[in-house]
Amino acid sequence: MPNKTTIEWTDYTSNPIVPVGGGWGCSKVSPGCDNCYAERLNLRRGNKRAFKGKWEFGLKEKELAALAKLPAGSKCFIMDMADLFHPDIPWEMVTRVFNAMANTPWVTFQVLTKRPGRMAYFAGHFGADTGVGWQQEWPSNVWAGTSVESQKYAPRLDCLLRVPARVRFVSAEPLLGPLDLKPYFFKCTGCVPTPENPLCACKGLTIHQVIIGGESGPGARPMDLAWAKSLRDQCQTTGVSFFMKQLGKRPFWNGIGPPPADHVYLERVPGGWRFDLLRDAKGGDPQEWPEDLRIREVPKE
Repeated sequence: MPNKTTIEWTDYTSNPIVPVGGGWGCSKVSPGCDNCYAERLNLRRGNKRAFKGKWEFGLKEKELAALAKLPAGSKCFIMDMADLFHPDIPWEMVTRVFNAMANTPWVTFQVLTKRPGRMAYFAGHFGADTGVGWQQEWPSNVWAGTSVESQKYAPRLDCLLRVPARVRFVSAEPLLGPLDLKPYFFKCTGCVPTPENPLCACKGLTIHQVIIGGESGPGARPMDLAWAKSLRDQCQTTGVSFFMKQLGKRPFWNGIGPPPADHVYLERVPGGWRFDLLRDAKGGDPQEWPEDLRIREVPKE
């Protein structure tokens, strides 16, 4: 059954595709995966495998059917313990999940991947004859997102922009370095020119939400608040929804300019200021943040 969750930007999570034999499974593709919480949980309570190598996946029919029981107006994060677009998951299973989401239009589903190229490939083959009844177009109630932890991985957004979702979002969690995302906020999505508009038929934003989060848990890497504030400014000047999820376990201020004056948990360290003595271990309590980061916006559909 879908689980009620404490993840701040959604209401429920569901994992209708899991490894045969139980537990969870995935493979690491970039530094943002290094301290994966799902892998830690799988090693303790799942099939005891690290997230590497080949996987054989199966579809949980009862979990898939249970999506229709979610309450109207709720949000559901699909595959929070894995990646729906993992290369070992057959397209037929992905199709079954998308058909179930499309047949539950009263729920908003959020699909987040580190493999947006496979997501874009899938989106480009709607209507193909696979024998399992593909939908003819991307469901309007399915948001498409990709993870971007540092500037090196910002080109993932070129793939995300090929997905014709009503809402596209970026998860910058864990945020591991400064990001300049503004070039993607209004970027052409590869539209087909028309006689009336021979250059570009795209209108408005092409990225609709940016979610920010510092890393938590064992081995957490630091997040500079200047990186988060830069993304906030980029969003506020363009109309993109900004969602500050958490500061993480090791937030700091890099010493460029004065530290946030409204925060009492600062300690001087070499090269800057460290936020210390946070009561929330994940840095998830907005009352412990600088006031100008206490922002949790949702996209306007």
